[in-house]
Amino acid sequence: MSEPLPSVGLDDSLRATIQDAYRAWLAARTFTPRRGQRLMIAEIARTLADAGDGQPRVCVVEAGTGTGKTVAYGLAAIPVAQARDLKLVIATATVALQDQLVDRDLPDLARHAGLSFTYALAKGRGRYACPARLDRHLVDDSTALPGELFAAAMPVNVAARALYRDMLDDLRRGAWDGDREAWQRAVDDGVWSGATMDHRGCTGPRCGFFRECPYYEARERVQQADVIVANHDLVLSDLALGGGVVLPDPAASIYVFDEGHHLAEKALGHLRRFTRALAGVQTLESVDKLLGTLAQRTGRDRTLVDAAQRVATTGDPLRQLLRSMLEQAESLPDLSRPAAREGVRPTHRFPLGALPAPMVELARELAGGHREIAAALDAVLQRLTVLAEEGHGERAELQTWTEGLAQHAGRIEGALALWEDFATPGDAVQARWVSRVEHEQSWDLEFQSSPLQAGESLSAALWTTCHGAVVTSATLASTDGFRRFADGAGVPEDTRYLVAPSSLPYAEAAELVVPAMTTEPGRADAHNAEIASMLPQLVDPDEGTLVIFTSWRQLSAVTGALPPPFLQRVLSQADLPKARILKTHRERIDAGQGSVIFGLASFAEGVDLAGDHCRHVIITKLPFAVPDDPVEAAVAEWLESQGRNPFMEMSVPDAALRLKQACGRLLRSESDTGRVTLLDRRIVSRRYGRAILDSLPPFRRSIAR
Repeated sequence: MSEPLPSVGLDDSLRATIQDAYRAWLAARTFTPRRGQRLMIAEIARTLADAGDGQPRVCVVEAGTGTGKTVAYGLAAIPVAQARDLKLVIATATVALQDQLVDRDLPDLARHAGLSFTYALAKGRGRYACPARLDRHLVDDSTALPGELFAAAMPVNVAARALYRDMLDDLRRGAWDGDREAWQRAVDDGVWSGATMDHRGCTGPRCGFFRECPYYEARERVQQADVIVANHDLVLSDLALGGGVVLPDPAASIYVFDEGHHLAEKALGHLRRFTRALAGVQTLESVDKLLGTLAQRTGRDRTLVDAAQRVATTGDPLRQLLRSMLEQAESLPDLSRPAAREGVRPTHRFPLGALPAPMVELARELAGGHREIAAALDAVLQRLTVLAEEGHGERAELQTWTEGLAQHAGRIEGALALWEDFATPGDAVQARWVSRVEHEQSWDLEFQSSPLQAGESLSAALWTTCHGAVVTSATLASTDGFRRFADGAGVPEDTRYLVAPSSLPYAEAAELVVPAMTTEPGRADAHNAEIASMLPQLVDPDEGTLVIFTSWRQLSAVTGALPPPFLQRVLSQADLPKARILKTHRERIDAGQGSVIFGLASFAEGVDLAGDHCRHVIITKLPFAVPDDPVEAAVAEWLESQGRNPFMEMSVPDAALRLKQACGRLLRSESDTGRVTLLDRRIVSRRYGRAILDSLPPFRRSIAR
């Protein structure tokens, strides 16, 4: 990995390039300058141009709806990247924003801002078909190979084989580029898994299909592009591999993380480790059997025989250790109790991540055994590659063995990471827990661990290695300013922060209403009944209305108490998929009818219902998180152990951000009008309510006292 470039600064030439591009874009679109957009362009350009030599390299910008943030960071970052001979990587959390960038925003800048740049959409390997694997499905006689080799894949039935043939034919004719989204019809996840390949099974340039591989062709386009659009997960995966593997070298890159309020959560998900006890026993049995068979089929190759013997020797005691760990965990009290809520697994979380001494000792032995199995599988996979290159045996069969064993190796590596963490519980405070899960008509125990925050890992892999970075979203600042985000994401202390003012006329266009109520959410049944009694009066039958609930239970209770005539115009997430709800809702409004959406948290973010499509947002309850996430519970526990207040440091800022996101569904353009109604009196009756209220956009307020 190369070193970050030294600071050069925002010189007159670069400043003029950015200013000229902004003027050209405004003139071409007949727009007037927006103050928030200008401030955002200036702050990003200054940070990225000055990055290096001890100057801040990270800029965090909250830019609400109407700011024009994609244009702002594009106009600032593209000229800086080109002037410094850097790549610009724009990462989003959702496919919708990726599509918007590639299909609309970047072409718009290239056409109207006078900037000359190329761009490409980067996707993970799993989004592309593997021609080698498709070909093997059509020629392999899988019945001649052990069934365990295909345990991770869906059986190739007649219909799947026909689909794989069509895919391979279209690839060869140039009628398809191998991208899953570009295939002519939807493909079941199980069938698609048989059409693609992960990095463990891919032989790269040694593959006979390398020159026509869709993934490597797409990767080449990405490497040549000036601007690369990706998702957060792909960037985090690349950083986990050391950076510069799938995407450009971080030191030669500027990153923009749009929808950046998801970044810390996404990073934490990548750091989570897990394994299952009984599934682990089955994996070890499969590996033992497979390596014995492989050694025989390859003429008792010495490397393969040695590996098979190592696994056979280690496997039996290792499986017994897993059963012993299962027996110990079964006695944990929380696992024998019924789940607290429907859909929530019975879980035992270890206070402050501390494990019982016998469990730690078992984990040490399990880590040692899995380390031995992982080393044996690594030797086997390397040997299979050599045998295929040297022409020993049937190349296609050797590749199939490589694919199958690579899947098992991945499971062993995942288990090893978990047991190594459980074996060293005193090294750092971690969230550690065990959950009861369904498994083949019975149940299994899943062991998991996670850091409390992703900040340290993001600092080491991203903030200190990249040339510069921008994090932006409509919701980053909360009741505590940017502190909650900064702690979770681990941004440097000298990070620059900006809240870009929105151009939306909040006070003139919208009103926040908190009506009089006799109940609060603490009395859930009474509160739900009061909501049900109020909704028919609150909802205008001729308007577009979005009602956001905090849980399935609340949605069900309120729905069940509403009169049938009212429900006739309700589109509920309990009955219909989100895409269909939005489509039907828009059609009703466009036809001059009223329509009401009943939705959960997924409707509070990323839903764009402009104009008449949404004139009223009703929020049934302050969106405090349900306290059943083991990581959040562990963070709260740790804060308490430090004499701090997790409710004020975590719960209140997070609820304020979620409420801000929900309120953001109302005004989507400068011409929109409407009202937000909050059916939770705690925003005025509790001390923390004032802080949450003041963190919201400056709507006119109508609060019953």
